[in-house]
Amino acid sequence: MPDEMEEIIAEFITESEETLDRIDPLFVELEQKGEDKEMLNQIFRSVHTIKGAAGFLGFQPMVDVAHNAESIMKKLREGEIRMSKQLMDVVLKSVDMLRLLLKHVKQKDGVTENTAPLVSDLKTALENATAAAGTPAAATAAQGIEPVKPAMQTSELRAASSEPASAPLEPQAAEKEALQTLRVDVSKIDKVMDLTGEVVLVRNRLVNIVNKLEHQYTDDHDVQSLLEAVSFLDLITSDMQLGVMKMRMQPIAKVFSKFPRLVRDISGPLGKMVNLKLSGEETEVDKSVIEQIGDPMVHIIRNAVDHGLETPQERRAKGKAEAGTISISAEQKGNQIVIEVSDDGRGVNLDRVKTKALKQGLISEEEAVRMTDEAAMNLILLPGFSTAEVATELSGRGVGMDVVKTNVSKLNGTVEITSHKDKGSTFTIRIPLTLAIIQTLMVRSGTARYAVPLAPVEETLMVSKEDISEMSGTDALVIRGKVYPLFRLTEILGTNQEKTDFKYAVVVNIADKHFCIGVDELLGQEEVVIKSVAGMNSTSSYLLGATITGDGRVVFILDLSALSRVAMGAVTV
Repeated sequence: MPDEMEEIIAEFITESEETLDRIDPLFVELEQKGEDKEMLNQIFRSVHTIKGAAGFLGFQPMVDVAHNAESIMKKLREGEIRMSKQLMDVVLKSVDMLRLLLKHVKQKDGVTENTAPLVSDLKTALENATAAAGTPAAATAAQGIEPVKPAMQTSELRAASSEPASAPLEPQAAEKEALQTLRVDVSKIDKVMDLTGEVVLVRNRLVNIVNKLEHQYTDDHDVQSLLEAVSFLDLITSDMQLGVMKMRMQPIAKVFSKFPRLVRDISGPLGKMVNLKLSGEETEVDKSVIEQIGDPMVHIIRNAVDHGLETPQERRAKGKAEAGTISISAEQKGNQIVIEVSDDGRGVNLDRVKTKALKQGLISEEEAVRMTDEAAMNLILLPGFSTAEVATELSGRGVGMDVVKTNVSKLNGTVEITSHKDKGSTFTIRIPLTLAIIQTLMVRSGTARYAVPLAPVEETLMVSKEDISEMSGTDALVIRGKVYPLFRLTEILGTNQEKTDFKYAVVVNIADKHFCIGVDELLGQEEVVIKSVAGMNSTSSYLLGATITGDGRVVFILDLSALSRVAMGAVTV
């Protein structure tokens, strides 16, 4: 029985978290649209479900909060009171408290929260709203908590915790849906993904061995049979990898759904009017990306609302609409997810950015004069650049943006910033669909081998000394009339400080920024599994991790986004 109860509690936590995530944006939409009966019904049923399940499990503080929030929603649904900002504020506080109480239950930390002040605020808000509507105070607000039947059976709890937020399904439809879906613990899927990665490594090793045997024993029947078997294994492994990746894919709406509430909470105290536009919520990305992309996006949105957008008075003076607009979109392009966060605010003042960078010693006066607008924009991504003073002088743009850059880099992604004075700014984040397995180009530079992520690679070229030009003290290649900065990989990584000859150039495109990496040899393409490596040396800022190649070697994987910042002059080598 204890094991079954643990399972019930775990299911309650999961269902309640999903329910709160689902109704959070509904509150903001409800406030904007006015009173929508269907939306009120969805929220009411969801809160009622949480209350009933929490009562059975004995989580009385959750019952107290949910019941009083439910009382408000009931009165709104029946039209006895009117929606107001003050009423919405206290209801949203109850949602936050339910999340906090769930967190304590999930972590089993034994921490108790004092919910009495919030319960009192909920009752007072209901009484005030009732009085404002001109009807007697609701009895529910004065009576406190309604009793919850202690005799609810396990089957009843399971039914309650899975009650749909919308209209109930017909019995046959509900049975069919139950048969088509299965809730699996994430850790089990992660374990399968890890094992799939190991199978990919073994597959690569077998392919490498079989290719060598084929060259040595061309006419051997057994070798040909082995080659066929490994080719079939290669196909099956690829299909298995794709299947596991699809199991881990989730719509990015799970992240986007939190932003309406975030924008509301920030814009209100600032006295700003903000329209939030979301698109591409159905775009699916890997679970690990979903978990890590939220924080950098929250930081970008906070800065857009707090400092990017002007006040209604400032916007009127500029001939703009009083309400600013923040647009967030997501779409899949090839094997990358592209997320854009844009606003129609005041934009980035690049002159002030350079001035502040000079004061902080991040650039010299000579560099400030020669620096392009693109390079100056990248300065706000550097650690140590953002301060409270900058938040005021630069309208907040760049405050803490190094945190965004760091978190996105951990996802093997890139951040690009474009801005125009009084027209606004756009942050473009590019991240891979999955973080576990990637296609790479294997290269040799000096005596070492490296794996270059293949997605940003446009082409490879054989070059000679005569092909290399020098422009503004930097080596460059002219390719079809366009100039590309050229960097020797050994110099960037600090493995060889002298200029050495090389034979090939890898042309890379990171967020529409092109540059070339000089290497000694191209070793072919290979699908690799990224492994983190603890205690890497000073060159680790240019590395994503390591992998094991088909011939059993340990090879470092290059971080092309870090190398691109070198190429664009954001940092010096």
